[in-house]
Amino acid sequence: MQLNCPKCGADISDSYEPDDRECGVNGGWYCTACDLGIGEHEVEREPFDDDIPIMTAREFRGDRPFGVPISELASQPGPPDDIGHPDHARFEWFRRIARSWGFD
Repeated sequence: MQLNCPKCGADISDSYEPDDRECGVNGGWYCTACDLGIGEHEVEREPFDDDIPIMTAREFRGDRPFGVPISELASQPGPPDDIGHPDHARFEWFRRIARSWGFD
């Protein structure tokens, strides 16, 4: 990838230095003609075919709420004689979440 100085247009592709966290130095490119440092975050990166798209939760879920509303969980099952009672499904949802936390 060829990178040109945004100020003078010189080719600065070979001037890249990586971050040096021990010294607190952020990496990037340097133009000796302009005495100008260009950080990595300032350069538009050309996307590759195998890049993984990053999206926000709102883009992924739309207007659906994030997480489970407490009103849709029940810590006890519904009446034993009414298997169609909504608390049976809420209790199973509660148990599934509890199992994911390592509880039985």
